[in-house]
Amino acid sequence: MPTCSSFGNEEEPLLGNMRQVIGISSQTLVDEKKSNRLPQYVAALIATIGGLVMGTVLAWTSPTSQTLASQKDIAISDLENSLIGGITNVGAMIGAAGGGLYCNFIGRKRGLIAIAVPSIIGWCLIMWGDSVALIIAGRVILGIVMGIFTVLCPLFTTEIGENSIRGTLGTYFQLQVTLGIFFDYVVGSIVTSVFYFSLICGVLPLVLAGLIILMPETPQFYLSKNNEAAARKSLQWYRGKNYDINDEIAGMKATIEKVKEEKLSYTEAFSSTPAKRGLIIGLGVMFFQQLSGINSVIFYSADIFKAAGSTMDAATCSMIVGGVQVVATYISTLIVDRLGRKPMLFVSAAVMSLSTGALGIYFHLKIIESDVSNLAWLPVTSLSLFLIVFSLGFGPIPWMFLSEIFPPAIKGPATSIACLFNWLCSFAVTFSFKSVNNAIGSDYTFWIFTAISALGAVFVLCLIPETKGKSLEEIQKALGGSEPTENRRNAESKT
Repeated sequence: MPTCSSFGNEEEPLLGNMRQVIGISSQTLVDEKKSNRLPQYVAALIATIGGLVMGTVLAWTSPTSQTLASQKDIAISDLENSLIGGITNVGAMIGAAGGGLYCNFIGRKRGLIAIAVPSIIGWCLIMWGDSVALIIAGRVILGIVMGIFTVLCPLFTTEIGENSIRGTLGTYFQLQVTLGIFFDYVVGSIVTSVFYFSLICGVLPLVLAGLIILMPETPQFYLSKNNEAAARKSLQWYRGKNYDINDEIAGMKATIEKVKEEKLSYTEAFSSTPAKRGLIIGLGVMFFQQLSGINSVIFYSADIFKAAGSTMDAATCSMIVGGVQVVATYISTLIVDRLGRKPMLFVSAAVMSLSTGALGIYFHLKIIESDVSNLAWLPVTSLSLFLIVFSLGFGPIPWMFLSEIFPPAIKGPATSIACLFNWLCSFAVTFSFKSVNNAIGSDYTFWIFTAISALGAVFVLCLIPETKGKSLEEIQKALGGSEPTENRRNAESKT
C-alpha cells in the first residue's frame, strides 16, 4: 500500500490524465501561492464516492420493489416492503452516532477503505438472502454504512481543502449522492435482475477502497497523532511541490495544541459559545433540509407530470427528476465559493417555500374539483423550480457546513449528533408522510412544508454566518470563540 512518503515529489500521472476529465483549467488550479489544486479536486471526488454508494442504497428499492418478491420467490407483505425501503434510516442513525469515534480512531483514509467490508456483507445478504429477514438485515448494514459516510466524507474533504475551494469540495458529497440515485434509476431500468443490479451496486464500495489507497491521509489526522513529518508530506502532496505549507501547518498545530492544552471534558467543550452556536446551526440546517418537503415532491413527481398531461411512466419521470438534481447540484459546486453559503441557503429556502405553496394551491383546486386545465404548467414548473433550488442550496450545503462550524475539540461527536439528527428527521418524514397526507390532504401537507421552508429562510438570515473563504479558526471566532476557553475558566474561578 502506498504511504505518504510516495506523494509530493512529483505530480502523479493519474492526476495529469484527470485534468481534462474533470474540466479544470490550469489557471484555476494555481493561485497566488502557486498551489496545485488538482490533487484536492481528485481526492475529494474519490472520497465522496461514498456519497455515490449512499445514493445507490437509498434508491435501490425504486427499480426493485415490484420484482423483488417474484425473483426471490418469497412472499413480501406491504409492511415488510415498507421496512425494506425505510429500515436503512434506522441503520444510518446507528452509523452516524458512531461515525465520529470511528473516523477519529481508525483515520479518514483507512476508514473509507475499511467501510468496504460491511458494504460487501450488506449487498451479499441482499443478493443471496432467501428470506425477508436476511434482506432487511442487509439493508440495516448498508444503512449503517450510509450513516458513517455522512460523517466521514465531508470531514475528509474539509481537511484536505484550501479555504478558497473548501465550499466546492464540500458540495461534492451531495453531488455524488444525486449521481447514485440517478445511477439506480437508469441502470435499474436496464438491468432488471435484482441479483445483478445489486451486484453492480456492490462493486462501488470496492472502487472507492481501491482509489482512496492512492491518496494520502489528511494532514490534520496525522497532526492529531503527533506525526508532523507525515502531515507535512500529506499537505505538500495536496498543495503541490511549489507551495509553502509552513503557515498552514503552523495554524493546524496551534489549533490542535490549544485543544490538548485546555484538556476540556466533552461537557465543558460543548458548553462553549462556538459549540452551542455550531450545534444550533448544524441541527437547524439538517432539520430544514429534511422537512423542506423534498421527499414528498419526489413522491408526487409522477402525479405532477401526469397532471400536466404527460404520458411518461413513473420510471422515466424518476430519471428526469434525478437528472435535474444532478445538474443543479453540479452547478452548486461551481458557484458556492463565489456566491457564498448564506445567500444560496436563503434563496433556496425562500424559493422552496414558494414552490410547495404553489403545489399546495394546485392540489387544493383539484380537491375542490375546480377546473385546473389552464394550470397544467403550474405543478411541473413548481416541481422543477423546487428541485433546482434545493439542489443548489439546502441539498449540498448542510453537509459541507458540518465540517466547518464545529470547534476541533468536539468536531467528531458534534458531527455525529448532527448526522444522527438528520437521519432521525428523514425517518420521521418517511414513515409519517403517508398517514399525514391521508389525514389532512396533499394540499395542507404541502402548505406545512411551505411554512417550514419560510421559517428556514428566517433561520438562515438571522443565525447563519457566512463562512466563504474563511479559515476554520476564523469561523470559530465568528461564532463567538475569540476568547480562549482556558481564560474563561480562569476568570470564572476568580469570581
